[in-house]
Amino acid sequence: GESWVNEYKSYLSLNMLETLNEVTKSFTTVWGILGLVFIFAPAALTFHEFTAFRMNHYALNGNEMGCKSNVVNYEARALNANVVTRRCVLMNMAEISVDRVQELISKKAGSLLISIPKNRSLSKEEIENWNQIEEVLMEEAIETSVFFTYEHPQLNTIFEEVRVSLNSDHAPTATAALGNVFHSNGYQIVGYASPPVPVKQSSVYTIQGRLSTRQTNPTIVIVAGFDSYGISPHLAKSSNSNGSGVVALLEMARLLSKIYTGTDTTPSYDIVFLLTGASHVNYISTKTWLDKQLSSDTAEGVILSEAEFVICLDSIGKEGLNFHVSKLPKQDSVGHKVIQAIQTAVESLYPNVTLNTVPKKVNLANAKFAWQHELFVVKRIPGMTVSSFSNYKETGRLNTFDAAVNQDTLFQHTHILAEGIARYVSKATDDKICIICNDMVPNHALMRRTTEFLTDAERAAQLIKKDSSIVSTLELLLGKYVQEVFVLEFKAGKRDPAFQFYDSTEVKLFAYNVKPAVFDLFLAIGVAIYLGVVYCMVKSIPQCLTYLYQIKKLK
Repeated sequence: GESWVNEYKSYLSLNMLETLNEVTKSFTTVWGILGLVFIFAPAALTFHEFTAFRMNHYALNGNEMGCKSNVVNYEARALNANVVTRRCVLMNMAEISVDRVQELISKKAGSLLISIPKNRSLSKEEIENWNQIEEVLMEEAIETSVFFTYEHPQLNTIFEEVRVSLNSDHAPTATAALGNVFHSNGYQIVGYASPPVPVKQSSVYTIQGRLSTRQTNPTIVIVAGFDSYGISPHLAKSSNSNGSGVVALLEMARLLSKIYTGTDTTPSYDIVFLLTGASHVNYISTKTWLDKQLSSDTAEGVILSEAEFVICLDSIGKEGLNFHVSKLPKQDSVGHKVIQAIQTAVESLYPNVTLNTVPKKVNLANAKFAWQHELFVVKRIPGMTVSSFSNYKETGRLNTFDAAVNQDTLFQHTHILAEGIARYVSKATDDKICIICNDMVPNHALMRRTTEFLTDAERAAQLIKKDSSIVSTLELLLGKYVQEVFVLEFKAGKRDPAFQFYDSTEVKLFAYNVKPAVFDLFLAIGVAIYLGVVYCMVKSIPQCLTYLYQIKKLK
């Protein structure tokens, strides 16, 4: 009996060792699996890549404007989240409001990512709301990085998941909040762009041309800014403001050139055409052109000495024409005669078009000009801005979603202005005479094609280079009708630049699908508990075998 007991003990010991060996192998396997999970988890994360456009960022006279940062490496949060500090707040255009944007900036949200429609017409209320948001965002420099991206199904899904699942801070109970943590998917929005730095050589451009009788005559200057403006350089369309002004100037150059090459009339004025860049950035190109003209002793500088009146075209693709002047022109002054000639053209061509003269003094205390003609007035050159807008602050004048022009209205306004200027430079006194008539009327199809080209072209001041297609195309179009066409490039000074543009206007953002940090905490606790249980089980195996042996012995 005693030898049997010894053999049984040896048998149990051998089995115990084998069991312990198997458990150890299992334990090692568990750790191996966990190690693989932690090693390969980052590679297994799903992510979505999309293009985003940074908000405008430039400097005028050393003062930065717009979005100063492009840093984004934050956890995504919905617009109505309570905790937004160092978070990337996702929102779409339909739900955004001025008050909420101001609140997010004041709470130091890390980044704002706003989705906007690409192929959807907007209501008047949406546009008005957006104009207010643009004004708030661009009125001063902000540290929060602001990005815009076009709506698409994949991005909409991310926005919806964040909106529905990650608002645990709105849960009614703590249990519900924990439930949201375990059942929801979060997103980390990451961008890998370098911090924005000033462009090495910021430049603006002016395209100049002239219709001349080859005699010494006074000059009328017709000006239109060709750049676009929006909350972000890549999103700006500016079809009406100021694509319409450019289209009108080019068509007027075509029509008026026939007067200068014909034999029926002999104009008493030369006409200089200017297409200016960076007009939406406080008319930088216009100011620089004026300064160069006034400081030049060459033939170029003669333009201003002979300039009798300046007509600036700004957003004329909507109903009505307003003549913005620094003060009401006196009787028989040049300004009065030009306006009178245009009024005569309206009465003979389109009597239903309304004309208004809007006086506004130049505010010299404000470094920002309201209208383009004010820069000429400051230099003691009389002028006016013609616009469909009655006020420079009117909704829609500087609008990202300005992507359409009423072609019939633009046609009428171009015809009126061409006829009025033709009457003035020809000194026509008979109200019954029509100069721009019959086969000399504006070309509807040509104007439409030019409008489409301008709307589709990227022509924000920050994006325009000397070899840009927008510059070469406008130079080519103007050169078809007028003489002495050339492009002037004005570079910012290196020491104290009057203007400065910044890079990093377009970036790639990545939305990584992740669990919230608190989920990782609970997961770690769960793993620790599991490993503790396994460890206790392994430690208790000898005691269990001894207990089984004692039971067997009693039997």
